[in-house]
Amino acid sequence: HMIFTGNPGVAKTTVARLLAGIFATEGITQTAKFVECGRSDLVGKYVGWTAKIVKNKFKEARGGILFIDEAYALVDGSNSFGDEAINTIVQEMENHRDKVIVIFAGYPTQMKQFLDKNPGLLSRIAFQVAFEDYTIDELCSITKLMLSRKEMIITDAAMSKLETHFQSVMGSNDYGNGRFVRKMLEEAEMNLAERVMQLKEEEVT
Repeated sequence: HMIFTGNPGVAKTTVARLLAGIFATEGITQTAKFVECGRSDLVGKYVGWTAKIVKNKFKEARGGILFIDEAYALVDGSNSFGDEAINTIVQEMENHRDKVIVIFAGYPTQMKQFLDKNPGLLSRIAFQVAFEDYTIDELCSITKLMLSRKEMIITDAAMSKLETHFQSVMGSNDYGNGRFVRKMLEEAEMNLAERVMQLKEEEVT
């Protein structure tokens, strides 16, 4: 079992999906099955529901990977069955230790709180992987890669402006590493489409 810690947009989910295929190819798991879930997929509304839901998720992931994103959300301090979900997860990790690999993912600080919630949880996790934020150069490479997949190019002048922009937004509340780049390019593409439409309207008039 594993824990992936890191800020948003550093490819925790993407790496977990890749591992599902790698593990299957190497014979570590029986299949490349990848089941992703979060708090809303694990916690029931009524007494007795949560344990059954968690057990069903483990059955669904049998032979592959169960990826629990933002796992710390199960620790919310309210009486909403989060504790029951965590306790059942620990139990199922033991019951299915040769059949399911569990990967927990979330922000570093919050994940520590999650691990402290149940003493038996950390003892069952063999690997902890910390995902660092992307550097400016890496963000630029991601930008070029995403654009190439759309068969688009970016000028050196535009890339220079992007470097400055990346530097100014890093560490801000709405910054999301690779996710920020994807959102930015989607917005730029929409702006481009609007400008093209305006040109066409001008030609028509």
